[in-house]
Amino acid sequence: MPRQIHYTEPSTTTMFSPLQLRPRTLLSQVASSVSRWFAEYVTPFPSMVDTYGSAVVVTSLRIDYAIPDLGFADAPHLSIRSGLAIDPRGERIQIEVDCTAQDQPLAHASVTTRVLTVADGDSLSASPGVLHPELRKEFTAAETLTIPRRPAPYLPCHTAVLPPRQWRTFISRSHAEIADQWSFIEMVELATQARERLFVENLHAPLPPQQVIGTPTRTLHAVFRRPMFVYDICLVSSSAHQGPDSSSLCFRHEIGPPDAARPHLTVWETLESASTVAVGGPLRG
Repeated sequence: MPRQIHYTEPSTTTMFSPLQLRPRTLLSQVASSVSRWFAEYVTPFPSMVDTYGSAVVVTSLRIDYAIPDLGFADAPHLSIRSGLAIDPRGERIQIEVDCTAQDQPLAHASVTTRVLTVADGDSLSASPGVLHPELRKEFTAAETLTIPRRPAPYLPCHTAVLPPRQWRTFISRSHAEIADQWSFIEMVELATQARERLFVENLHAPLPPQQVIGTPTRTLHAVFRRPMFVYDICLVSSSAHQGPDSSSLCFRHEIGPPDAARPHLTVWETLESASTVAVGGPLRG
């Protein structure tokens, strides 16, 4: 049976928006659970990188939110249960994380990572590789599974209802991890801020404000194609599309260098269908 870890985190106000558990909260628990799992069953994460020269980078992730959404007052603490699996070649590691509160489901995260071989311990530069054999042998047979080399195409967005709106920003150290490469947590956070920027800059028309910033997310899917680094200039492009069931809205966010042929990161947010959204307070715009 695959081994898991289970722990609880006391809730704080920064973990939730007025609508639901924030994506960055769950993704932070993904990072924590990976570190905890390796420390419990293999080796502490710093040792994995420094002693064995292995690291991982996120290539895709998906968050599925449970219905109904629980809020801050419903969750005195978060209960996290997580397990890892590795592919037979030792190239990819899959992480599954369940988040609950008082035995009620909050969200599930599924994250695929690519194993890297660290070339330089000072800069932590790395290239695609396989997990060090001494670490690989610590995974059990039940934790060895076939993991797809690339994420399947994810195309929930249909008829465009809001054309792409673009703006520029840059990768700061607050967006990055120790190797000055973008953090998957912070880049998803940057993408989820895009709807609020559309609202603040009055770029959301013809969509009503309530639909843009007052609607919970049901699923979030991200595909990371190539990394970006500290101080890189990046272009953010956001568009909205009719969801697959015609009653929901899907936002597509693309992030990458301004001159890139294709985005380095694409994030899809599928929002709750209009038939189940509660009517909120007045919003300007």
